[in-house]
Formats: sequence, C-alpha cells, structure tokens
Amino acid sequence: MGLFQYLLRVAKCVPLALLLCSCTAAGFQEFQLYSQAYNAQYVQGEAVLTALGRAERVLFTRRLARSADAQYFQPNDAAFYVDGVEPPTTASIRSSLTVIKDYNDAMVALGNGESAKALTNRISTLTSNALGAVSATASAMNAPQIVLGTQSLAASLNFLLKDLPFVNAALTAASREAFRKQLIASFPVVEAMLIRVRNEGTPIMYLVLRQARRTRGSELPTGLTPEAQSGVEQDRKMLAGWVLLLDKTLVSLTAAKAAAENGTPINLTNLSNAAIELRMMAEQVKNSQSQ
Repeated sequence: MGLFQYLLRVAKCVPLALLLCSCTAAGFQEFQLYSQAYNAQYVQGEAVLTALGRAERVLFTRRLARSADAQYFQPNDAAFYVDGVEPPTTASIRSSLTVIKDYNDAMVALGNGESAKALTNRISTLTSNALGAVSATASAMNAPQIVLGTQSLAASLNFLLKDLPFVNAALTAASREAFRKQLIASFPVVEAMLIRVRNEGTPIMYLVLRQARRTRGSELPTGLTPEAQSGVEQDRKMLAGWVLLLDKTLVSLTAAKAAAENGTPINLTNLSNAAIELRMMAEQVKNSQSQ
C-alpha cells in the first residue's frame, strides 16, 4: 500500500469521528486538527532542538577554552556544565513549545467536557510549566548578533506565556461555551508565540548551528570544510521542514479560531484534505532527514 493510499484510509476516519462528535463546541473539530498539526511540528521541533543543544555546547566549550572565564565559575553558565541539562537558549524555546502543547491538551480536554477537577489539575500543571520557562540568561558565544537575538527571543516568549489566558485564570467548569471563549481569547498569544519561533527563532538557530560547524583556523573563506558545509545544508533543510510544518500549524489554528467566532458548519472534506496534506508533509520532512 502506498503512502498516499494509507494516509487517505486513515483520514477517512476523520469525518466519521467528527460526525459522532457533532454536538461539540464551535471550532472544536478545527482545534483538534490544529492540535494534530502542532504535534507533527513538535516532533520535528524535537529534532531541531536536539541539534541546537549540541551546537550550543560546542560553542560554549570553544569559548571557554580561549578565554579567561575558565579560571572562574559563572553561575549563569551552570546549565552548560551539567550532563542532561539543556543549554539556556534551547531550554527556553523547548519550554515555550511544551507549554503550548500542554495548553492544547487542556483545550481538547475542555472541549471534550472533562470534569472540572481534572481540568483544574491540567491547568495547574500548565501554569507551573509556564512560570518555570527558562530565560536565556547565558550565551554559548560572544557574537553580538546571536547573543542579542537569543536573549530577545527568550524574553518575548516568556512575556507572551504570562498572557496565556489559561495561565492567568483557571476555569471552574468545563463547557462548550467556555471552550469557544478560551479559544478566541488565547488565539493572539499562541499565534504570536508560533510566529516568533518561526520568524525570529529559526534564523538564530541557523546561525548557532552553522557557527558550531566552523573549523577554527580554517583557511577557507567560510571557515567550513566540505563535510561541514554538507552538514550546514542538512541543518538548513531540517529548519526548512520545521518552518513548513509551523506554517500548517498556524493555518489550522486560524481556522479553529474563525470557526469558534462564526459558529460555521464544519467542512468535513476540507478537514480530510488538510489532514492528508499535513501527514504527507510530516512524512516528507521525516524522510528528508534520513537521507
């Protein structure tokens, strides 16, 4: 069975599931599609952030080796020394994406009519994760463009997290109307965070990844060996795949918000087509990384 036929068979289950849930809140089915899109980009984002974390450590090790900092202990550099702890920039971006994922799960639970007690526990966890998001207080290198870029991104993401409606006001009851209102109210914050990661985050990530592949003392104009240049191209492809999935995620989020605002009927055909397109793109991105 080909990939497209398989995905078509899977997607055919979507209309049936939506018909069975026809009494849900306006925008809920679209939000479920958005949640699927978010989870698809989240998997790709994991690969990007793993590579970014490695690159941060490489740059920090190089910086330490050629500076007087090695004689002293800098508290803000603590994350670079402990195995299993992600460097600041990587941790800040991952924390933000994780909070959005927790938020999506809480919204789906709300739309499904989860009990008030269970929902309150979800929101409590979400609030804790949001307030614990890490700021990029340290930098792996001294390049001003990267230092200022990473710190600005971390500050803006953490600022937006504090405005997420679920964080500021826990709901006391789960209802269809509560879902609709929360979706509309939270849309600007979630959209802004995803756009920041896309437009400001990925260029900074590319600079970090590229810098980590440079060979010190290389006589080549770019400072990159042919092997390193090949690695840079793979990094670029990896980031490009993530951007495309982020774009699909934003489109799905906008559709969910529009449905919540207008209360328009669900177009099952469009939903099915979007689900197929999303899964195919995620599969293509995944395959491109293994080549």
